[in-house]
Amino acid sequence: MKKISRVSTIISAIMLLTYIIVLISIWSRIPDTVPTHFNAAGVADSYGSKRNLAFEPVLAAFLLLFLSLMERIPAIWNFPVAVTEENRERLYKIAMIMMGGIKVLVTALLIDVGVSSLVEGYPIWPMYMMLGVMIILIIVSIVQMVRAK
Repeated sequence: MKKISRVSTIISAIMLLTYIIVLISIWSRIPDTVPTHFNAAGVADSYGSKRNLAFEPVLAAFLLLFLSLMERIPAIWNFPVAVTEENRERLYKIAMIMMGGIKVLVTALLIDVGVSSLVEGYPIWPMYMMLGVMIILIIVSIVQMVRAK
């Protein structure tokens, strides 16, 4: 189970560091005013300072750290079934896979938010796709946990 956590943390960290490096390298070419909010169709409806772009990597780093710490304490998680000695390992493994996927998807979502502010006409579908995958991952994990009881 530690391998799942380590791999998802490494993938998320590489994605985040790559985004930060790209952001730093293009900072001087970013206009002073960038889109800061988009409606459901992906059309910018609010604008702000380019300094707002620094928020996504900071939030992503905080969430990555928080989720990585939470992975280390599965006993405090809420499970859809009672955790017993017989099913503990199965439930923890399913939960670790789910948490690893959520960690990577949350990092990708926050990077997507930043990229959408940088690239004019950036499509909204990647965000919806990642949210959909996250919901499916959670539902599948819950179903697996119920079956593993």
